[in-house]
Amino acid sequence: MDKEIFALDIGTRKVMGIVATQHDEYLEIIDAHMLEHEKRSMLDGQIHSIEEVAKIVKKVKENLESRLHKKLHKVGVAVAGRNLRTFKSKVTKEFEVETDITSAMVKGLELEAVNTITANPENKVSGFYCAGYSPVYYELEGTRISDLIGHRAKSIACELIVTFLPRVVLDSMFAVLKKADLEATNVTLEPISALNAIIPPEIRNLNIVLVDIGAGTSDLAL
Repeated sequence: MDKEIFALDIGTRKVMGIVATQHDEYLEIIDAHMLEHEKRSMLDGQIHSIEEVAKIVKKVKENLESRLHKKLHKVGVAVAGRNLRTFKSKVTKEFEVETDITSAMVKGLELEAVNTITANPENKVSGFYCAGYSPVYYELEGTRISDLIGHRAKSIACELIVTFLPRVVLDSMFAVLKKADLEATNVTLEPISALNAIIPPEIRNLNIVLVDIGAGTSDLAL
């Protein structure tokens, strides 16, 4: 079943809203609307005036709702990588007998890798939110592999790169969305969002530099 998506890019200079339908093989853009901030309510990707930013977000949302004749309640957002902290984490899971690997097992393995970072007091991430993660590689019986799902094994592993942002960055974003009568269903970092949008999975292990040049921040991801 096709899924409808509403996404917001709340940038230093402007706010862009996009409504799309997720098909099996592609994303179909249904409508988009952009407005510039009326005041300097954001600096370097950080929200300074929650009221002013919320006003622009609400206008973008209402313009899309008016044209599409429907209400928008849930939204996905990406945030700039300012002041982020990055960690790598690897976990291994052993089974007593060979087991069919499911998507739920892989997701559980990834979440366990994230939890090993948050559970370690030396990492000092209690004042941070996990903004996203990306698999570096998976292992099947000690051998690296691009996809674990469907294989049989007694041992699987994954290494993730996990990014954290200060709570104040995301708390201000959530406050803006609340004032615009929106609920965030997905939050990620702009470099991760750009990666998924423009770089095919089959070339992501070829030493790529991804540069996102914005009005307030420029993100560099390797």
